Amino acid sequence: MPLEEIDELFYLLENPTRRRIFQLLSVERLYPLKMHKQLSRDIDVTQQAIVKHLKILEDHGYVESQDEPSNRGPNRRVYTVSREASLHIDIGPSTYKQKAETNFDINTISSQHQRVLDAIEESRQMDSKVRMDLLSRVSEDLRKSVDDVENERRSLMALIGELNKEITVTAHAAECNYQERRLLHHILHNKDYTIESAAVSLGLREAELRLILESLQNRGLTR
Repeated sequence: MPLEEIDELFYLLENPTRRRIFQLLSVERLYPLKMHKQLSRDIDVTQQAIVKHLKILEDHGYVESQDEPSNRGPNRRVYTVSREASLHIDIGPSTYKQKAETNFDINTISSQHQRVLDAIEESRQMDSKVRMDLLSRVSEDLRKSVDDVENERRSLMALIGELNKEITVTAHAAECNYQERRLLHHILHNKDYTIESAAVSLGLREAELRLILESLQNRGLTR
């Protein structure tokens, strides 16, 4: 995901009211008055503020709205989340990593998880009680799988932190300067890096970066 889109996500999510709107809309589509009542109980905001935040989310393409008939008079505008996103940011003494993904595709799930989709599809033929029992068990399995993945990710990020420390120690021992250390980190964490992409990422001119790379190669610190 481009850096501009990651910045956009940070902007949208830094506001607690917008995060709460996302939380409510992830459960079911709502109209502003209903959200206003819910949010008034939770964080004490006005209906005008809700409408303002909904417009911001809609302008950025993460929420969409449409008019639907109402039994109590004029049509009402109903809002729903229209885009998926996952945002990770890791910060530590020797670690900084940010990553965002959007628009998850059910057609790209692994064969290992196809059985979960099969169970969900199978449930559509069941009566409500049996269906909810099956969906509850599927939900529990998915929560456990996510917990396992997140625990594994925490372990891997701890290892990356240790790796980064050793890279820095080694670079200092080789008397690398600041820009050389930055480039070493970039190379080691970006397998398919190019001169052009590294220059953009590090804010350096390509000619300057080539000289830094040549210095590292001459000392055998990188290929």
